[in-house]
Amino acid sequence: MIRFLLAILFMALLGNLDLLAQDGSIVGKPMGTIELTSPEGLRVSMNNYMEHRATAVLVLSSRDKGTETAAEEIVALNDKITDRGMLLIAVFSGDELTGDEVRRYCQSHGFNFPVYLDPGGKVAGRLGAQVTPSAFLIDHTGKLVFSGSIDGLSAPVAALDRGADLPHSEAAVTETPIGTLLPKRAITDPYGGIEFSSELIFSKIDGYPVHHCSSITLAPNGDLLVSWYGGSYESSEDQVLFLSRLTKGTRVWSKPEILVRSPGRPPGNAVLFTTADKRVWLVWGRMEGTQPMLRGTGWDACSLFFRTSKDSGITWTEDKPFFHDTLGWLPRNLTITLTDGTLLLPLSDERNGNGVDLSFFLATKDNGATWFRSGIMRGGEQPTIVQRADGSLLAYLRVRPNIVAAESRDSGATWSTPAATKLNNPNAGISMCRLKNGHLLLVFNDQDDSRSPLHIARSTDEGRTWSEPLIVETNPGEYSYPSIFQAPDGKIHLIYTFRRYSIKHVEMNEDWLTQMERPD
Repeated sequence: MIRFLLAILFMALLGNLDLLAQDGSIVGKPMGTIELTSPEGLRVSMNNYMEHRATAVLVLSSRDKGTETAAEEIVALNDKITDRGMLLIAVFSGDELTGDEVRRYCQSHGFNFPVYLDPGGKVAGRLGAQVTPSAFLIDHTGKLVFSGSIDGLSAPVAALDRGADLPHSEAAVTETPIGTLLPKRAITDPYGGIEFSSELIFSKIDGYPVHHCSSITLAPNGDLLVSWYGGSYESSEDQVLFLSRLTKGTRVWSKPEILVRSPGRPPGNAVLFTTADKRVWLVWGRMEGTQPMLRGTGWDACSLFFRTSKDSGITWTEDKPFFHDTLGWLPRNLTITLTDGTLLLPLSDERNGNGVDLSFFLATKDNGATWFRSGIMRGGEQPTIVQRADGSLLAYLRVRPNIVAAESRDSGATWSTPAATKLNNPNAGISMCRLKNGHLLLVFNDQDDSRSPLHIARSTDEGRTWSEPLIVETNPGEYSYPSIFQAPDGKIHLIYTFRRYSIKHVEMNEDWLTQMERPD
């Protein structure tokens, strides 16, 4: 009783006592100047009621369940009344609340309106607020015309919309009493933070104008290595394999160096990968066809060669053939290491499919000391694969007009018959990877007959469904043959052919794919 009388006396001294509502608020009298404190400690004297059709004040807490539950409603309310020329502010009442806590709480919930602290509960007392969350509405003359719950603001806001006078109204609110000591609430940021950068690995290499088919790996020393072929044109006699390095902690790629040159038998598609014994491998198809050769041909007469490096790609072993007879075998997509340690190298057989695309894998369980052939798929080429949480494998294969998919439940030894997906493919390379959180990313040209734009899609259900593809690169020209993987630090790296002039590198995080716009 004494506390009740003291509250009445306090408000009377402020000159605002007229009508005491059920929750202790004063309705009907001008509020005058209200002194506010920003989370950064700045003092604000609010008395600009005439500048807005109305001012809504929410008394909240960053620690109570009621405010957390009402967060989405608060965002929707702000959008609604802002469009109607009204101002919404929030006052966080409680001595235990810090400015940093309140600011981070509001940022993580998309509260894009003014927020203030209320040390000592002075503003809450001025309004007559006794619980959080609660809501108040002050009209353009400065009179308090409503007190109650957040959803109770709908009626006076609707009245303003109709141009009607705002009736004085009040309602009891039963939530968390102001002054209740509550533990800190863990604050998570659903909006994340986007990371995105891109650059051409080189702009021009004298004597080698055309470049295509890149591959990427993370070397044991932390450097990124990228290889590709370049020459006068695709399958030209002067075609060579290049290598460029992004040294760990730097932002500039090294000057491309010629890694493989074999006059008369030019190297073509190549794949870089790193095995668990800290060796970097380069595997490529060497064109064995007779010269002169028609531009863009010769892929069905390639033999598989390899070399390795024990010092992160500084020095290399001599070139060696993979097996005695690999004519027609051609690599393209990145390797994958299964949970049991088996490494799979995807290949296509460009020669022995009898008119049908034929793909398979080379597998090793001992870091490349021995290899064996595994899994044959007919009806698509250049497979890209991921392993699902249940251990099964999902492969996507390149074929027009749609990407086809196959599954394996025996570590790639056998595969289901590739079946068409709804994902478009203009007979161009594709690349897929699995992120640490289990999400899948797929990079492809979502077109019928063009290698532009280049798209990226995300799956959160292990490839059963895919998000609407985002455009990574557009404009006329060719943007194709992507390779994508996630590094141990969580960064996603993507490389692809850029107009056949160069190879482009993109670094991003997953938020770039999902967070399109922060509340502003």
